[in-house]
Amino acid sequence: MGYSEILRLTLNHAYFGNDVPPLSVSPSDPRAFDLAGCLLRQRGAVTLILLDDDLEERPTHVALTLSAQTPQVIEVTRDAVWGAAVPLTVSLQADTVRLSDAPAPPASENARCFETSLAHLEIEIPTTGRRDVTFSLEAIDALWAYHLTGADGLEGLEIIDSAGDVTFEDLGLRALPDGRPVRVIRSTQALAARARPDQRFALQKTGPFGPETLIAVLPAARSPFKPITEADASMRLQSDIFVTLW
Repeated sequence: MGYSEILRLTLNHAYFGNDVPPLSVSPSDPRAFDLAGCLLRQRGAVTLILLDDDLEERPTHVALTLSAQTPQVIEVTRDAVWGAAVPLTVSLQADTVRLSDAPAPPASENARCFETSLAHLEIEIPTTGRRDVTFSLEAIDALWAYHLTGADGLEGLEIIDSAGDVTFEDLGLRALPDGRPVRVIRSTQALAARARPDQRFALQKTGPFGPETLIAVLPAARSPFKPITEADASMRLQSDIFVTLW
């Protein structure tokens, strides 16, 4: 008895770049999957669906569930819904599928701690040969907000992008919960979240002989990405980055 490939599903996630994304694929209905004579083999970012060669009938579709191995994956995935898997039907004409291809289901309350399913895929299978499908997941965009504290003087601070692609605005002095002053300097545009960000920002301070570099490379944005609402602006995501100056 042998098995032949009928589907090769490749997972791409922009947040993780070339690294294998922490995602798992499983049959949505394991019993029906077994009765159809199918086997599933996941090798890194590639999932293979094999079919028993001795079977006379070939399945017309395969139902698979894509799940995140950690809650952070859901947090950094654009169009992901907490506690609700997005249903997607993948026709024979589609080579690439995205979460945005289907309307998002309503989120479930109190689902963050236990529900990690991202999508339910109904993938049509051709009558002969193997089908190749890529599931492309996009990353969320977020503002980078640096919270600078610890120094006697928090005036004259500026964040510089050496590449010249990103600009920052000074949001002024705020107060931390313990009452300490903090200066907030935030990017003027949202940046795509990445596990290994390409951005390199420097912190400078105005001095008598020109700008003085205080920190050559500032820390990059990390989760959690919190939603923020401000006057005359739609809801956006923001990463708060705390930097202590000495």
